[in-house]
Formats: sequence, structure tokens, C-alpha cells
Amino acid sequence: MRLAPMMGGFARTGLRDQVRLAAAWSLLGFSRLLIVLLPFTVVRRLLGENRSTAEPRTPVELDETQRLRAAQIGRVVTVAAAHAPWRADCYPQALTARTFLAARRIPHVVSFGVRRDGDALVAHAWVHAGDIEVTGGSGADYTEVGTFSWSPRSKS
Repeated sequence: MRLAPMMGGFARTGLRDQVRLAAAWSLLGFSRLLIVLLPFTVVRRLLGENRSTAEPRTPVELDETQRLRAAQIGRVVTVAAAHAPWRADCYPQALTARTFLAARRIPHVVSFGVRRDGDALVAHAWVHAGDIEVTGGSGADYTEVGTFSWSPRSKS
């Protein structure tokens, strides 16, 4: 995906990139609506299997196609979020990336964490697919408080 031309304007990007960005932008809006209307207890059921943050974390190995698609999804979500007229911070980006990754059947983990910033407690959400940081960066500065994993069910 060539997102660099987008900086010159949406109309100058290719049709495929326009469709991807429009889909991401729309899904960001829907994700934001879910966050505003539904309590987290409902949203978390959509995220996947709730894992203990104490479990050892070994990233799932992705093939090269999955790695490229996961990175591409991260770029599309980031660019779409930068152009959203609503709040499209880490949480709606994580929900959007999770949806695209699941649609592509790419195993991934959505994590939530907190850190202190003076007297304030700052929350953050990030998504990894294997060793690819899809959205939200590494989350290294945050203490994980929730982790949700998703992988396609095997056909056995």
C-alpha cells in the first residue's frame, strides 16, 4: 500500500487505497460509537479470549503475507484516525485494527494498560500481531491490566 501519496490528497491516491481508508475511517467511527454507548464489559466480549497478564507472552509466528498485511492495517488505521473529525485515539484504533486483523484471519493480541503521569492515571490500548506493532506502539511504558487474544479456529 502506498500511503505516501495520500499526504497530497485523498483524490490522488489509488482506488484500492481510497477504499481501504474509507473502510478504516468508517470503522473508526463505528468503534467510537460502541465505546460511547456500551460499557467495557460488553465491548470486551468482542475482543477475543481474555488472557491473564501473568501468562508468559510468546508472539505467534506469522507468515510473511500476514506480517505485511498486519503492518499495512496499522498504517491504514493510523492515517484514517489522523483524518477523523471525532476522537480516534488508541482505543477506537485498537478496535478497528482488531476487526481488520480478524477479517484477514491474522492472530493478534489487544492489550490495555495504565501508567502514572504525575497525579493522573493514563490509559492506553495497543495491538500486536506476532512481532508487528499494529497500533499503539509497544505499550512498554504501561502496566498491562487486560489482554485479549484472537486467532482463527482450526478446521479439524
